[in-house]
Amino acid sequence: MDTTPLGLPYPECDPPRVKDLSDAGQIRALAEAADGIVQTISNDLTAELISPRGARMRESVATAWPAGTANPNLNQTIFASAGMGDTTAGGIRITKTAWYLVGMFSLVLAGSGTEVSARPNILRNGSNMVSYGDVGQQVTATAGDVYVSTTVLLNAGDLLKVRIATNGAAAYTTTSHLWAIELLGA
Repeated sequence: MDTTPLGLPYPECDPPRVKDLSDAGQIRALAEAADGIVQTISNDLTAELISPRGARMRESVATAWPAGTANPNLNQTIFASAGMGDTTAGGIRITKTAWYLVGMFSLVLAGSGTEVSARPNILRNGSNMVSYGDVGQQVTATAGDVYVSTTVLLNAGDLLKVRIATNGAAAYTTTSHLWAIELLGA
């Protein structure tokens, strides 16, 4: 079998074949090249399947908001690989173009006896990544969790943040979390 299309050395076997030490050296070169390719594949699998890029961030304390829309600043990194936790920008910075599972949840607390209809969303570079109400959980109560998640192709450099929109009925507080896990390289 010709191994040169695979980028591997091809042992020479031109007749008349003379057995000497060069045979062993040629076979060794082929084995070492094949071993290098297998190691590269193993490293890629480890990076993509066993240790994918990912991050989880949150607000370190509950944040008070007037009636309307909240844009929480995620200022605490729970975990982050490859520099994805961007506390300066208040969100997750994507470092590699790939498909990601992205999600967020937030505990929303309204004033005593006041109900607030809260809807979650994830921002991608400042724009809504999903339509409000298309996915996730909305809450109309004095306290409750709202959440949303989706699978999306993200580009290196994208910044993900969270947004909570309400019916504007009352002031409220949020404690928000956001995560992104790489699923498949683009």
